[in-house]
Order: sequence, then C-alpha cells, then structure tokens
Amino acid sequence: MTLMRHAQPTLEFSWGSVRRALAPHWAALLALALFLAAALGVADDYGISRDEPWQQHIILGSLGYLRGDWDALLGDYNKFYGIAFEAPVLFVERAFGLRDARDVYLVRRLIYASFFLAGGLFAYMLAHRLFGSRLLALAAMLLFLLHPRLYAHSFFNSKDIPFLVVFMAALFLTHRAFRRDTISAFVLLGAAVGILTNLRIMGVVLLAAIPAMRALDLAFAQGWAERKRVLLTTGVFALAAALTTYGPLPYLWADPVVRAVEWWTTFSDHPRVGPELFRGTLYSSDELPVEYLPVWFSITAPPFALLLGSVGAGAILVAAARAPRKALRSGRLRFALLLVGCFALPVLAVMLSGANMFNTWRHMFFLWAPFALLGALGLRRLAGALGGRARIAVYGSAGAGFAAVVISMALLHPYQQMHFNFLVDRVEPEHLRSQYEMDYWSHPIRQALERHLDHSAQSSDGPIRNNGKPIINSWLRRPTLPESTRERLFGAAPFGIASSRPLDSWSRSAREVRRVEVYGSTAWTFESRDAPRDVHEAVRGREPVIDGAFDVHRIDGALALVMEPCAPSFLTFVRGVGVTVDAFPVDAGDLPAWRRGGTSEPRN
Repeated sequence: MTLMRHAQPTLEFSWGSVRRALAPHWAALLALALFLAAALGVADDYGISRDEPWQQHIILGSLGYLRGDWDALLGDYNKFYGIAFEAPVLFVERAFGLRDARDVYLVRRLIYASFFLAGGLFAYMLAHRLFGSRLLALAAMLLFLLHPRLYAHSFFNSKDIPFLVVFMAALFLTHRAFRRDTISAFVLLGAAVGILTNLRIMGVVLLAAIPAMRALDLAFAQGWAERKRVLLTTGVFALAAALTTYGPLPYLWADPVVRAVEWWTTFSDHPRVGPELFRGTLYSSDELPVEYLPVWFSITAPPFALLLGSVGAGAILVAAARAPRKALRSGRLRFALLLVGCFALPVLAVMLSGANMFNTWRHMFFLWAPFALLGALGLRRLAGALGGRARIAVYGSAGAGFAAVVISMALLHPYQQMHFNFLVDRVEPEHLRSQYEMDYWSHPIRQALERHLDHSAQSSDGPIRNNGKPIINSWLRRPTLPESTRERLFGAAPFGIASSRPLDSWSRSAREVRRVEVYGSTAWTFESRDAPRDVHEAVRGREPVIDGAFDVHRIDGALALVMEPCAPSFLTFVRGVGVTVDAFPVDAGDLPAWRRGGTSEPRN
C-alpha cells in the first residue's frame, strides 16, 4: 500500500508534464490531427502508381539475395536501390498477414501518408528551435505539407517522398548535433544521413556538407581537447553513416568499394534516357534545357510559398555577405547558409552538369525541405521589417495563401500531382497537355476504369483486359468491387487503351469510353477497339504516337493494354531486336534511332 501511494503521484506527475509540454503546441497538434483525419478519409481515392509494384520487387529481390538466391538481385537493373524504407513497410504487411491486394495497398497508403506527416512534425520542431516562435514553426510545417504535388505523392510515391521526409529529419538532427556537440547526437545524425543516402544517392548532399562544417569547427577550435572532440564526433558520424548506408543495400556487401563506385557511376549518369515534354517541345531526358528544373519547381509550387522562400534565402545571403567571418563561425547563421546551400547547390549542379532528369522534378522533391524552412524565415523577415499593423497583414496574407492552397487541392482531388500554378496558362482547353507532362504515375487509370465499369455494368461490353496495375486500381475503389466485376477485369477481349491523347488522334476504329480531365486538359482517356489487330496497326503505324514511342502491356502473352500518352514518360523502352506482342512482331527498327541506342530496361 505504501508503494502504491508513492507510485501513483509519480505517474500523474509524468502525464501532467507531458500535457504541460504539449499544451503550448496545440495548434500544430490540431493541424496534424486534421491532416491525419484527411488521410484516413482520402487514402482510398488514389490508385496504384507505376513504380509501386516495382518498388516491392526490389525488396523481394533483396530478401532473395540474402537467402542465397544470387540471381534474384545480381541481374536486376534496380539492384542499387536501398530498402531502408521498403523493408519496414513489408514487415508491417507480413506482421498483419495482409495478402489481398486491396488491403496491402490501403495500408501502404496510410503508412506513406503518416510518414509524410512526420516530415511536417520535424519541420515544426526545427523551425521552433530556429525562430523560437510557435507561429513561425506552424507556418514551416504548413509550408512543408501544403504543396499539392507532394501531398498527392505522399499516398503513392514510396521513393521520393520518404527521401524528402528523411532529409527534413536529417536537417533537424544536424541542428541538434551541432548545438549539443555530443557523440550520441552525431551517431544519430550519421544514422539518419546514412539512411538518407541509402534511399537516394543524393544523400551525399548532407554526407559532404556535415564534414565540411566540422572542418570549420576544427579550424576555429581552441586547444587540443576541443579539436579532439571535433575529430571524434566526425569519426563516429562517418562510421554511423557508412553502416546505415551499406546495411539496407545488400548488393554492396560482397564488394563494398567497387560496387559503391559502380553505384555512384550508375546514378550520377542515370542510364534511362527517354523523351520529356517541356514547353511544347519533346527533348531527350539527357539533353534538357538548362532551365528545366527551376521552371518545373516554379510552375508547380504555391506562388506565395515561392515568394516567402525567395525572401528568406535573400535575407540569409545578404547577412552572410555583410559578415562573412560570422557566417563561418556563428552556429545560427551558418546553419541558415546550410539551408540555402542544400537548396541552391543541387539546383546549380543539375543545371550546369546537364544531368539526366525525367518525370518533372520528382527526383529533386527533397529541395522542398530546406525551401519550406526558408519560407518561414522569409515570413519572419517580412513581418519584422514592416512591424505594427502591417505585420498582422503579412500573417493574414500568409493565412489566406494557405487557405487558397487547401481549396485548390480540394478542387483537384485526387489529381493534386497534376497541380500547376497561375504562372502557366490553365484556362485554354488542352493547352497544358500540349506543353507539359501531365501525369506519369498512371493512378488516374483507376478512375477511368471505374467510370467505364459503372457505365457498362448492364451493357454487353464484356470483360476488360489490362496489365494488372489498373486491375488493382479498380480494387481500391469504395465500396470494394464485387467478385463478378473482378472476373470481368480478368477476362478476355475487348481490348482497352488507356491514353492521354485525345480521341481525334486515333484511327476511326477507336471509341472513347471515359476521360479524366484536369484544368480542361485531358489527363487520361480509356478507349476501346474491336480487335487486337486494330490496336497493333495503330501502334505500328504510329498514329497516336509522339516520335514513335509506345507502351504495350501483356498478360500471359496476350495483348492486354496499350498506353499511348502525350506525357511520354509512360513509355516502355524496347531493347534488342524486338518484342512479340500476340502474333504481331514489334521490331526495334520501328523506333527512332536515338531510342534504339537507349540502355533502359522495361519495367512491366
């Protein structure tokens, strides 16, 4: 009894401490709760992206490699992709015994979306440490989360969004480690940067920046004891980073040095080369205009966020130019310069090197992590410079900007990944799709198929044949499709065509069944032909094709689905002499010369 009397007040005090610690941050907690509730409500609205089954193939190949099945990974084109994110997700699937495709992908949607919210939480905590203001911290969190394209990707992109989130977490841990200057803090930071590099090799941005900052600390250190601490913490950082980079990347284990060089060579000059539609012109992805990345970044971000981020970056550069020595020694200003560098230097590197890029700027989504923090700083500078009632107007304008983004996301739902801002023409019909890539993930196929099924439920259209991903897409609708509908999807002919080109570009034997539009531009159409020969002749004759590219999907050797997109990243790259589709050969000679020499592997 005596022990119980003493233990209970301790427990109450503990919970009371937690409540008191969280109470000042009620606005951020409420915002996160609303985002989580929204995720639970809309997760079922997104289809399956093209890369999701492929990502699962990577983790299964890696597990096979660990079990001694060397061929499961050694011959895989994707062997250099780490499994630091996919492995825990697969563990959750296995732990809950998920087998049905609908259950698997719904749980994945919720895991992805929750992980994205964790990135917003790290943005809040870091901004609160930087500015000491809960309002500015909340602004940083909202800037991070309320990017329409990133929001949609947070439900189906298991590569670029996890990298973005871990990048934000690594920035938070960088600030924490340099303030605490302890071994444990740098071990944790090294682990985060290692996981970051495992997910995408662009993690070298922080892998190089942090030792460079420690080198400055070493140069300014006074006395051997301080220098020893700098060297020791840098060493444990490097060791932790190396272990967590190599650990979830089994292919590197057998020959860490040689295969690491091969890894770097592969991803610094990505072998996949394909056409990219940009400003109405079709470019090869390894010969893009120098402005490709900054233009895509600018036309897809919320305009007020672009303004705030630019103000924040400008203020930091001005402060550093006025006091360069302070910028190198001061922890606060130096970290601010790190944020500018993490955004600006990768952009400049891509522009100057002519790096191979595709699918808009998704490989550079991590840029939004430092930019959101720069935006919060820009908001602070604007409010501070104006002061008085004008400060209220600045914060009010920011609130209106956030509200406008929420409204635009609601209107676009579930196609926020095709968001464009007013810097481009969104009014003229079919203008956007003639100028820029609209969609390259194919999750809108789901809506096109569902509408077709709903419309033809009592018709004699017969079963619909497709390549498996749209089948799963249709399973994810609410309510669950009945078994009879699933059987229709797995049946034989007629032959469906998913396309982002308008019907008038096709031969007369095609008929449009359903269309998905965004901003008055066709994102996807589902079309039907009466015979496989009509489909093949359209492909071989290149009627609906930009520059002769095409994508043919098969099930058990039978022609299943032909996708002929205006957005050309939906292309399967044909390698070698030819591919047989049904009884009709498709020769490599049918392809343009620059594509015949490509080294990319088909993903389907």
